[in-house]
Amino acid sequence: MFMPVGTQATVKTVTPEELEEMGAQIILSNTYHLFCAGTELIHEAGELHRFMNWNKGILTDSAAFRFSAWGR
Repeated sequence: MFMPVGTQATVKTVTPEELEEMGAQIILSNTYHLFCAGTELIHEAGELHRFMNWNKGILTDSAAFRFSAWGR
């Protein structure tokens, strides 16, 4: 399965339309990065799907494993 990563809710250098043409059915979005960037814009958009302009699946990851792996 091809699952691109959307750092701060965007897959860099690729549009949502191009991702669909590539056959992507889901995007991994890091919620920690979204939180650090601020959640106001996502809230204003109404939901993450609308904010990302993506109507397929979104898998979110908190990246907490990175902090536990680093002993934080």
